[in-house]
Amino acid sequence: MHNKPRYLKARKLHFHDLVMLIAILTACLTLITMYMLSGAYSKFYIAASGRDVARVAMFSPDFTFAKVVENAEPGHTTEIDFSVQNFSGEKISEIAMKYKIILKTTGNIPLKFTLYKNDGSILTDFVCDGISGEQIYEYTDSSFVFNVTKKETDKYKLKLEWQSDKNDARFSGMTDAVYLEVKFEQID
Repeated sequence: MHNKPRYLKARKLHFHDLVMLIAILTACLTLITMYMLSGAYSKFYIAASGRDVARVAMFSPDFTFAKVVENAEPGHTTEIDFSVQNFSGEKISEIAMKYKIILKTTGNIPLKFTLYKNDGSILTDFVCDGISGEQIYEYTDSSFVFNVTKKETDKYKLKLEWQSDKNDARFSGMTDAVYLEVKFEQID
């Protein structure tokens, strides 16, 4: 008789061998399933990318002016020429905008403020009595609009006048601060 090599001899499977075989088969099936499913997911994967450049439109105007009224007396008059524009240097605003003129005073002296256009026409008057404290006056008009990318300048004059009939002694030696400001707002 022919002797079979020892490794070819049939062997009886024990319970722990059977559990080990099932564990190995389960691990192999799990790996195969994961491999196959990963291919299925990749078939539906879509990648997208893009580039864009965004920027904010230039908004360049700015205006603030301060004037101190001191050593003045009834009958004193001062004029301030100013202009409002939609550009700064060579940079023109890239948006349409409107503006308003704001006048602030500490209100220590009775002053009459008159706002003129460059042509001499009166736009408005503000009167501060000198006893009500800080005052804020605002003025706007439908013509206070700047268009896009075209250099524009509006010229004005503000007259500050201490009326001669407002000569009460309590105002002597008083100082007043006057602030002229222009606020801009973008138009859609």
